[in-house]
This record gives sequence, C-alpha cells and structure tokens, in this order.
Amino acid sequence: MNEVDSEKQWQELANVWKQQPVSNEVPAVVLKWVRSQERRMRVMVILEWLIALSGGIYVVEAILSRNQPDTISRLVFVLSMLALAMVFSVINRRGLWAPLEESTKAYVELGLLRLRRKRREVYFSWLFLVLQIFIISMWELSRFLRGGVEPLVRNPQEALIVLSGLVVALALYSFYIYRHTEKEERVLTSFQENL
Repeated sequence: MNEVDSEKQWQELANVWKQQPVSNEVPAVVLKWVRSQERRMRVMVILEWLIALSGGIYVVEAILSRNQPDTISRLVFVLSMLALAMVFSVINRRGLWAPLEESTKAYVELGLLRLRRKRREVYFSWLFLVLQIFIISMWELSRFLRGGVEPLVRNPQEALIVLSGLVVALALYSFYIYRHTEKEERVLTSFQENL
C-alpha cells in the first residue's frame, strides 16, 4: 500500500465518520441540576468578591486613619490574607464552569467535581481562620516579648466574642455545606448509575 492509497482510505474513513449522527443529548434533569449549581456558583463568586473588596477597603482605611508606627506591617498582614483568600477562590473554581464534552457523563462528573470543590472551600475556611489566629497570636507574643509594638487587638474581650461568633458561623456553614453536598452527591451518583 502506497502513501496515496493510505491517504485515500483515511479520507474515506473521515467522510464516513462525519456522516454519523452525533447523539449527545443530556437528560433535562441533569442539565437542570448542573445549571442550578452554576447559578449558585456565580452568585457566590460575586458575593465573595464584593465582600472582599468592601472589607479590604474598610480595613485598609481603618489602618491608615490610625497613623500607627507599624502601619506597614498591619497593611501587609491584611492585604496578604485578602490576597490568599482571593487566590484560593480563583484556583478552586478553575475548570468548574463547563464540562469537557457535551455528554451526560461529563455533566454528572462536573457536578460531582463542583461538590468536592465546595467541600474544599470549607477546609480552606477553617485553615484560613486558624492561620489568622496563629499570626495574631504570634504578633501578640512578639509584642509581649519585645514590648513597644502596638497591640494588634485593642480590645481582647471584643475580639474573643467576634472570634467565637466566627467559629460558630463557620461551624454552621460547614454543617450546611456537608449536608447539602451529601444530598446532591446522592442524586448525581444516582444519575451516574443510570448512564
């Protein structure tokens, strides 16, 4: 077989392949489920960025208005925490906006991946809170050992109340996410089993 015959056979095969009907209909119930996930995801992205922007502006303005000697350190702490949270938000949603192909299996896998990433957000939230508490503790320890540095937390009682509120809110949020994603995962796996 020479090169011309081989090329002709490949061309015939390509023509036959192009003529085959493509049947990639995704059931409406799966599409509805994944589209609803997508709407919630878009709302959460907008809310996250609005909260980060408004919170960041407020905290930076509050730090700059106090005119303290360690203003730069405080700004670095706040902006680095904000940047860390936003980078995680972007990275965690990479590849979640559309399936790789228009098939039921791809849509179900996308839905399941979104649920795993939602749980990963909960892990990150707890880690982020622990990291902030650790940094604030180190700041206070440094202030105690070296002296002369302004306290990061001016009113420890208020800070403890706010921290307790954050922990309770994050615990409730974690419980809600795990219950919600568990329910969605059962539905999506039932779709997957029926493929």
